[in-house]
Amino acid sequence: MNSKEFYTLYKMDISYFSGKIEAYLRYKEIPYRAIECCDDMKAFHRVGDKTGFQKVPAIEMNDGKWLCDTTPMIQWLEHKHLGAPVIPDDPALRFIALLIEDYGDEWLWRPAMWWRWVPKVSRVAMGRRIAKIFSKHLATPVGFYFAKRQLGEWLWKDGVDKHNSDDVRDMLFRELEFLEPLFEKNPYLLGSHPSIADFGYFASFFRHFGNDIISAEVIRRHGPNTYEWLARLWNAKHSKLAKEIEWTWPTEPYWQPLLKRIAKDYLPYLKQNAMAFKQGKKRFDHQGESFTFKQTVTTHYRVWCRQTLQKEFSLLTESDQNRVLALFESLGGIDDLQHGEHIDSGMGEKFQLPIDPKQTQKPLNFISKFLGQARN
Repeated sequence: MNSKEFYTLYKMDISYFSGKIEAYLRYKEIPYRAIECCDDMKAFHRVGDKTGFQKVPAIEMNDGKWLCDTTPMIQWLEHKHLGAPVIPDDPALRFIALLIEDYGDEWLWRPAMWWRWVPKVSRVAMGRRIAKIFSKHLATPVGFYFAKRQLGEWLWKDGVDKHNSDDVRDMLFRELEFLEPLFEKNPYLLGSHPSIADFGYFASFFRHFGNDIISAEVIRRHGPNTYEWLARLWNAKHSKLAKEIEWTWPTEPYWQPLLKRIAKDYLPYLKQNAMAFKQGKKRFDHQGESFTFKQTVTTHYRVWCRQTLQKEFSLLTESDQNRVLALFESLGGIDDLQHGEHIDSGMGEKFQLPIDPKQTQKPLNFISKFLGQARN
């Protein structure tokens, strides 16, 4: 390894979040070497052994410590690599950027899975691609099993059914209705340079929507500005952009549908998920303005997401809180982040980075080591 390359990125090129963190490292021009875990199962298992999470992406540093989960990873790296910050210095806009990142990470997961696993052509191709990680000789039967597992885990057993499947599919088109006019005018979501909001959106749009067989053609035809943004962000280098960053407050009319989705669908989902978690329910019925997901899985990680957003909002001054509230005032508000009950996910310590593998990690079971951990 080159002496300057003090990060080793463990990733998969088909992975939602691997694309997100690698684009960030490329933009910040942070030296790293990449290990493609699709081609190296030993490396994939090493991640689980060292971090306690059988998931990629993960970063190993030269001192033997590790980083995992892209949201805390990026914030940790921002403190280490101060040039070209991706988090706005305006506290209110910083909160908006983090909120959009969270939305992109967690709410766009379902349509990303729909477009990968529901169309047969995509399902067969991706099933075989992933199956080859485990066995080149059994790619067809293992691929069939894996594709069926993914359909169940992320869609049919998680609140998607014949009544809302088309609406989940069309979530992609709703995002393009927002992104197309924005990228017609601006190179990045919040102004002249990439922000953490861009990387949150990039996760689903790069490795899923923009690359998978069927959805990639949808993006090319219905979202050419968005397709161009994917290439622009992947190729962005902070040294090639102007030194002065011009952030913009999201007041243009095309922002309204997105902010409304966050207020009316995503934040109510986070609240209902957290309440189910508090009550010890493994599943709950989500009711938002646009969607009803019956018997959707209660997700531990998204309790942490809500808890983190509540904390971020509470750290704003009253003046900055009012700026954020005014943005959402006509769209239903974000009362839960301001006044909602604080429910502790118990996950805070897991994301205190860096992770020291010398500390005792709970051994992973066979299923987790072989197939990865399907859920947080």
